[in-house]
Amino acid sequence: MTSTEDGRESETVISVAKVGKLRPEPSAAREWVSTSRSLWIAGYILLMALVALRLPLTRKYLNANVPADVRSEIGDDRLMNLSMTVGTVLFFLVYAVIIALYFSLAAFLDKRVIPGKSVLAGRLNIGAFFVIAILATIPVNLFSVVFGVIQPREVPGYWAYFPSMALLSLAIFFRHWRGFSTGRKILVVLSAIALSTIVAIG
Repeated sequence: MTSTEDGRESETVISVAKVGKLRPEPSAAREWVSTSRSLWIAGYILLMALVALRLPLTRKYLNANVPADVRSEIGDDRLMNLSMTVGTVLFFLVYAVIIALYFSLAAFLDKRVIPGKSVLAGRLNIGAFFVIAILATIPVNLFSVVFGVIQPREVPGYWAYFPSMALLSLAIFFRHWRGFSTGRKILVVLSAIALSTIVAIG
């Protein structure tokens, strides 16, 4: 209510237009979906368990490659055994860190390069680069444990396994990246082969 000069009251009416239900603007950022974290954790634990089972082979390998002059300088077998134990434990710890970094790289590629995912057991997301990372690490260590092979790279077909496995994994997930541009398809293939061969070289 407002007062006028002649003492009369005038009523000010403000009308508000009714607006329909507003829809939120679509986000410009693309929603990236990665492989379920529980799968990464399970894969890491399984891999490190296999590496732990390989430790006796690793110790045997380290012991066989100690230079003769170093062995003669140490002299004491107990001290030699202690150094081998320390070396084996350090190998396990360093390998655990390296694998954690490798899985982090694989998870990044899994999330950014091919965002499409297949669903496992109706609730777990699984991506192409997760499959590549798992197949590049677990079968090799499992083979080493089962057959007692210290250096799997000496097995025939070792070097052909990694790029072949990467390409097969991409073929399984082809429907998720078949619509990419030619440049991005090349990036997908090169990234997959590089991720798999890092393990072979290392």
